[in-house]
Amino acid sequence: MGFQKDYEIWMQRQIAEEKNHRRKEILSKGLSYGSVEFLRLAWHPAIGNFDCLHSEWEVRDLHNKIRYLDFAYLPGKVKGNIEIQDYATHARDLDLARFKDLCRRQSLLSLDDWIYFPIAYMSIRDEPELCKQQLSHCARCL
Repeated sequence: MGFQKDYEIWMQRQIAEEKNHRRKEILSKGLSYGSVEFLRLAWHPAIGNFDCLHSEWEVRDLHNKIRYLDFAYLPGKVKGNIEIQDYATHARDLDLARFKDLCRRQSLLSLDDWIYFPIAYMSIRDEPELCKQQLSHCARCL
């Protein structure tokens, strides 16, 4: 199957199997443009499937705050957190409180054994081959 069909099946399965009403609602609205482009240009070509990948994954950090991960890659006991970072919301338009929270978020998730794997949207758009190479290596390590 091609990307579009695999993607639709994967999204429908996540929505159908989800018990958490907040996550189900988020998934039903669809993924962001950057997240879909990541899947289309990097993840699917590099990995070939969506096994063990969960979008908009809900976790509680060590301060009991609910966090949504763009993608959780859970192939076993390892917890991978893939974050798609666009320039506007992660750099240019960031206020001090949001910057501090993003740093705290990454630190607290790391303390809870999440492996943090940020990918800039511009890299997905401009350098998909590099992203695919990094993802292939990352998937082998997890």
